[in-house]
Amino acid sequence: MPLRSQLLFFAGTFFVFLPTGLLTDVAKLGATPAGRLALSSLIAGGTAVAYVVVARFGTGWMAVLAPIHFFGVAALDRWLGPLGPELVEDALRARLGLNVGLTVLSLVAGFTLLSTFIRVEGSRHGRLQAEIELARQIHRVLVPPLARRVGSIEVRGLSVASGEVGGDLVDVVEAADGWTAYVVDVSGHGVGSGLLMGMVKSAARVALRGGTELGALLTILNRVIFDLKSPAMYATFAGLQSRGGTIGFAVAAHAPILRHRAGTGVIEELTMTQLPIAMFEDTQFAATPLEARAGDLFVILTDGLTEVFDGAQREFGLDRMKAIVAAHADGPLDILERRIVDAARAHGPQLDDQSLLLVRIL
Repeated sequence: MPLRSQLLFFAGTFFVFLPTGLLTDVAKLGATPAGRLALSSLIAGGTAVAYVVVARFGTGWMAVLAPIHFFGVAALDRWLGPLGPELVEDALRARLGLNVGLTVLSLVAGFTLLSTFIRVEGSRHGRLQAEIELARQIHRVLVPPLARRVGSIEVRGLSVASGEVGGDLVDVVEAADGWTAYVVDVSGHGVGSGLLMGMVKSAARVALRGGTELGALLTILNRVIFDLKSPAMYATFAGLQSRGGTIGFAVAAHAPILRHRAGTGVIEELTMTQLPIAMFEDTQFAATPLEARAGDLFVILTDGLTEVFDGAQREFGLDRMKAIVAAHADGPLDILERRIVDAARAHGPQLDDQSLLLVRIL
């Protein structure tokens, strides 16, 4: 790729992810000093470029960069010291308005640069092929497969887009006193859904690494992305969180979390009655505590895996999914993952993004 095209792509990536730094100020209610906020935004954009560069050399290098990123940010926060006081009323509204305005400007600049990149590459290789390859790269960076241990859990997950860019998000975030594992399904398909999914991931990671609880996380996501989407777009959510040894879950208009109790063969459905994220501006969300013991398995999935139809228009369905989980819950997670995906694909063609997150308590 010519140097000019590389610079356009890196600059576009920088400006698209620069607002992540501004979102930290939203979560802190405007308590971040202006200089520190500017530095956080520059670091957010630069880090995104670093992930893109590293991803080109293979996903193994991501495991090297991720802890450097995490501990580097933590060290910088300690060096910069405590934040200022939280803003209120007019001062808070003014700061949030400024953050939203700068976010929009940065996103416009980023997409302008990325559009220029696509046009330049399209003149060399064909516009369609360039757009497809760019979309694949962005999706691989944003939603890589998961297979690791985090604290007291074993995690495995994947997201298979129905097109070149998906709107599903599968993520696990480790914090000082626990972890959060969650799945998000953004409505629609294509670049628009992929962009909103990327903003959700950025905002969620910032909030969770700041110690945000699960219910408050959904409320923050609702506030952050409400003004950054088209009116018809929204997102569903299902996730687990452990903090200080206590586990809770939250579901917002998403398929229920399936729970296999160790040694019983019983499959439970964990769900809550809550609105989707970003449907209404002032929605408040909550989480529910639960008891879990070693060996318990949780399955979080999107409806792209259950809403699969065969030639007779029979749906794969949640009951069939529960039967597969019950049959393989005590085995390795990679086997269960493969059984679920293979069964859905054998039942009928993929119509929607298909995402799966398996969490086993160790």
